[in-house]
Amino acid sequence: MKAIRYTLLGVILVSVPVKSEQEPYRVILEAKWKNLQDDPQRVQLFGGKWILAGSITFKKRTSDIVFLDELQLAWEGEKLNELIGSLYEKNDKGNFLPIEKYHVCDSNWKRSTQELFLKFNEPLTLGAVNTFYLVLTVPEEVEPKIKGGKFRVSQRGLPLPYREYVKQNELCLTINDRHPVATTV
Repeated sequence: MKAIRYTLLGVILVSVPVKSEQEPYRVILEAKWKNLQDDPQRVQLFGGKWILAGSITFKKRTSDIVFLDELQLAWEGEKLNELIGSLYEKNDKGNFLPIEKYHVCDSNWKRSTQELFLKFNEPLTLGAVNTFYLVLTVPEEVEPKIKGGKFRVSQRGLPLPYREYVKQNELCLTINDRHPVATTV
């Protein structure tokens, strides 16, 4: 529950909680930890395991035209020298497929600020629901660090309506292979 609406009924003031599901713009995180590549030769070729880390879903309940062209994820955890990631869009059938057709972009890692920048290859017009999958290349020695930290969705780079949502709802993607947690505080 985010806001409270007050209604005057006679002389009695009644408060009614507004549920977040009624908000016109929402961002939903779902943490995952799924190893997409068990072949040792490919792990060596990629520089680490290819891990489906989580999904990021944008929902809007308006007919407004909204473009998304980047995501910024701030890392909170043990300092990382490098992190490689890619973003994929959900396909029509709903299954995750890490193929070129659904590839949105690769990431840039800014070591000084510990941020993962995902600049889209081209702006995307958001519909009622758009889901993206974050895939990380995780070297064996970095895996415990990743599992011990979290990503926070930054409002910078998001379209204005979603910035307001992220400002009011601190969004974290906590990655853990046993108990994945995505939180909205």
